[in-house]
Amino acid sequence: MHWIDGHIDLAYVAMCGRNIFEPCKETEKSCISIPDLAKSSISTFFGTIYTSQANDYCGYGNSSNRDAAFAAGAKQLALYKNIESKGLLSIQHEGCKCRDSLSMLLLMEGADPIRSPEDVRWWAEQGLRIVGLTWSSGTRYAGGNDCDTGITDEGKELVASLDEHAIVHDASHLSDYAFDDLCSNAKGKIIASHSNSRVVLNNKSQRHLTDEQAKEIFRRGGVIGLNLCTQFLSKTFDKNNTDATIDDCVEHIMHYCELAGNRTQVALGSDFDGGFSTAYLPINLKHPNQICNLADALLDAGFSNEELASFAHGAWIRVLN
Repeated sequence: MHWIDGHIDLAYVAMCGRNIFEPCKETEKSCISIPDLAKSSISTFFGTIYTSQANDYCGYGNSSNRDAAFAAGAKQLALYKNIESKGLLSIQHEGCKCRDSLSMLLLMEGADPIRSPEDVRWWAEQGLRIVGLTWSSGTRYAGGNDCDTGITDEGKELVASLDEHAIVHDASHLSDYAFDDLCSNAKGKIIASHSNSRVVLNNKSQRHLTDEQAKEIFRRGGVIGLNLCTQFLSKTFDKNNTDATIDDCVEHIMHYCELAGNRTQVALGSDFDGGFSTAYLPINLKHPNQICNLADALLDAGFSNEELASFAHGAWIRVLN
């Protein structure tokens, strides 16, 4: 079965010094490279352009430094285009399809590289398909999950420009205020590429979705991608927790399905080793080639083959088409 993964930080791990053209050899630390993906069931993924003003590898000092932020994002874009030029993957500019060879859609995680709403046209021409206004620390456009601010006036202009160019909104990492502002201003589709349930975790972190937020995404026809980071799966919510299981994954998935009233609006947004080692991936789900274990668990939980196909790829295909 072909799988689509809604969130993989391939460019970021390359910026951090990983050779993404060689298989990961230290499997206790890493699992994402082009060969690792190509040998797995993941045929399509949403490859991120991740930036944050505070990050040592993808930062630029201050969110107001527009040119430096653009340069940071453009550097990652150039990396993806270089990979495509080598024939190792293709970038999908329209729709969303599973292909026999590796392909990706561009997702921007933190919109600082978009210097102004007028920049959106250029980014769309490069293949940008999905935009999250911020990472956790916030941008000049919106407050992140570590903030208590909403979307700025310029951010609302950016939302309108993204709608104009049919770019999907990613609500992952938004503050609660920013989420409400996005829903009040966006006319286009809203997803959460890699966010788990705040209710299942029983904590108050804005990094996860409330039931009302999830219902609003579902009501608008959006999709939520399951994040595989153990800290976002286990109820202990301990930064050192490494004991999350596939059963924890299934619990989040089934909770979302109950809120949606169907099993067709939840998918995978793994965040596989995106800034954390494979120790922080669930037991027996520490590599893309172990997705079959999650598939088996969903079938055991009562998913039909059709519902499993939707989780694996159908949900993302529908929302991106």
